[in-house]
Amino acid sequence: MFSSKKVRVTLFKFSLAWRNLLQQRSQFFTALAAIAFAVFLMFSQLGFQNAMLNSNVAFIQAFNADLIMLSQRRYVTVIDETFNRNRLYQVRQFEGVAAAYPLYITLGSWRRYGTAEERSIRVFAFNLDDPVFLLPEIQAAEFALQMPNTLLADSRSRKDYGSMQPGVTTELSGVQVKVIGTFELGADFVTDGNLIVSDLNFLRIFATKPSGIDSKLRSSLNDVDIGLIKVTPGTNSDRLEKFLNQSLPSDIVVYTKQHFIAKELDYWMQSSGIGAIFGLGTIIGFVVGIVVVYNIIYSNVADNLPQYGTLKAIGHSNFYLVGIVFLQSIILSFFGFFPGFCLSFLFYQLISTATGLQLEMNFNVISFVLCLTVLMCVVSGLIATRKLQKIDPADIY
Repeated sequence: MFSSKKVRVTLFKFSLAWRNLLQQRSQFFTALAAIAFAVFLMFSQLGFQNAMLNSNVAFIQAFNADLIMLSQRRYVTVIDETFNRNRLYQVRQFEGVAAAYPLYITLGSWRRYGTAEERSIRVFAFNLDDPVFLLPEIQAAEFALQMPNTLLADSRSRKDYGSMQPGVTTELSGVQVKVIGTFELGADFVTDGNLIVSDLNFLRIFATKPSGIDSKLRSSLNDVDIGLIKVTPGTNSDRLEKFLNQSLPSDIVVYTKQHFIAKELDYWMQSSGIGAIFGLGTIIGFVVGIVVVYNIIYSNVADNLPQYGTLKAIGHSNFYLVGIVFLQSIILSFFGFFPGFCLSFLFYQLISTATGLQLEMNFNVISFVLCLTVLMCVVSGLIATRKLQKIDPADIY
């Protein structure tokens, strides 16, 4: 418990630190601007990193599944490998499995409305009797999707696809289709847009046309891309995952939903170089902040050397003087963080709207950048205090 004397000493040091900072107002606001810029740079790098990674698993998050089944050779969803639908019939016989649904994924060619321009687009398909997706707009449109050559379009697809509003009629892989509704998912590394069709429409459109990354023919619905498994209430998904992998043939593999998301994120982090690129950008922002804040705090210390010399002459230790500069660093970090946070928040909203990437200002990102900001300022302050430790009141006066 703090004594009243310690509280008074701390308040005096805080008051002195605050007065020193405000003594040169232009210098103070320059420091805040520099810190805000460093904060913005760190937020933008982390935001893009998380957005690109999260965008690549957004469709997995939308699956109504506890476990996910894949071909053993499909170590990431972008690999165009399927397994036989019989595996889903097999897994339904195991205790703890409530249901198992097939999901089909391919890449089609979308013709921009009113033009001859075509762009690659991802297509999801499923049996409309199966509750495959958690998104309410997809569930609400399942009856309308029973009509031939109808589809749902991702409203967060890139603008390059043109109009994808309900009522638009265009071509998907050479077949005339009609948009009857929209849903929200967003772009990722694989494609800039998404569509949803029924499994029967999927077969009508792609049965005679090469599709997907490997341009495979989709001749039947027996070749499943992803199996979605629901477990019975009270079943431990981790244990069931292990049991199914031991019991089922080795041509397929089963993951819990969270394990599969982590595996997918790890793949994109490692193979795409996202971690290295944006990690370096975050480090650069951190280092830039240290250099700028150091110069400003050092100048402040130099301007107030007589004051620090007086404090040392009346008996205060180097530790006491360092504590004042430390408090200055803390004050700068919090006052500089706030404008950087506000600017970054607006930037996140702007980029999310313009690109479809999911830049989210969540608690983990905010707390991490705040800790980096405080550390940045404290390191700068501690480096700047080397001058104080050599101070001799006799030299100053």
